[in-house]
Amino acid sequence: MLSADHNHSRRGFLTLLGAGAAVAAGAPLLAACGSPSGTGASSSSAASAPGGLTNFAIQLSWVPDTEYAPLFLADSNGHYKSENVAVSFIPGGSDIGAIEGIVASGKADLGIATDITTVVAAAADGNPLVAIGAMYQSNLNVLMSDYRAPITKVADLKGKRMGGPQGIQTKFDAIFTLNGMTPDYKFIPTGYGPDALINGDCDVLAGFITDEVLAYKAAQGHMPGILSFTDAGLPAYTLPIFTTTQTLTAKRDALKGFLAATLKGFDEDVADPTAGPKLAVDNYGKNAGLSLDSEIAHNAAYLPLASSDATREHGYMWIDTAYLAGPIYRGMEASGLKTTDVEKVVDMSLLTELHGGS
Repeated sequence: MLSADHNHSRRGFLTLLGAGAAVAAGAPLLAACGSPSGTGASSSSAASAPGGLTNFAIQLSWVPDTEYAPLFLADSNGHYKSENVAVSFIPGGSDIGAIEGIVASGKADLGIATDITTVVAAAADGNPLVAIGAMYQSNLNVLMSDYRAPITKVADLKGKRMGGPQGIQTKFDAIFTLNGMTPDYKFIPTGYGPDALINGDCDVLAGFITDEVLAYKAAQGHMPGILSFTDAGLPAYTLPIFTTTQTLTAKRDALKGFLAATLKGFDEDVADPTAGPKLAVDNYGKNAGLSLDSEIAHNAAYLPLASSDATREHGYMWIDTAYLAGPIYRGMEASGLKTTDVEKVVDMSLLTELHGGS
């Protein structure tokens, strides 16, 4: 079963997502809290590293676990160095504040947020941020239900006890509204992990497909009923890679090299899905209390999410601006999040060049 700490990571971010624009608006102020300790550097702006390499300090949204496997592989196998880039990973956590503010204030050169919606909302509040790729194509959030009485349609949420952390009610309300329904549910505030669903405290529990779902299966021996946020009207790109507009302009070639190396890391992750988890457990996240079996199971859940129709046409990490401006923005607006011109917050020119102009 997943560790309590790992469950805490993802459930904590559900609260962040539910907080909406208020979080994004406070981002620059929250950055003053500084960088967490652990693997990586506490960073300044991108600088020249020894040997003529360009160093990028990368603020992660959580501990260095297997969700970042392609980056660990690219680093460990020398692909960043081959592109004249050096990377350092700053561990994230539930207490670091808004990752968008950390990058906007120059505390890190690149950020990998949990969800692209917070990056967009922060940019809409005037932060000079731009996404240059996204590691995963789907929203990891799901609504889980008992495997013996699975709820897989929004219409069946009516009147149900819906569990999650305080703040996620805006997402629940948006799901009803987007599907032409008046919000009709009883909110049950819950702790971390799948226990509230297993114990019958709620009929539906918000969780992550790569965390609570796996923990539920480990405990129950069955997959829960699953209604994804995407199918419910709240799609999103997960783990978007973003920087400031200033860094993009000043370090464009180095950022292109960073993405080129990361693409090789994706290929290696697919070729051997155990290698990245081993690096996370033994090296990059060695102080995070990770379990190899658990991390391998997590990677098996993450890998399918790296691909979509868009990536099959354009390559890994692609962000479809039409999809962002359409279904994702509709979900954001229904959730009370600010949006902005997609051309200001997404730049696919580096990936376009790397993928041969596709």
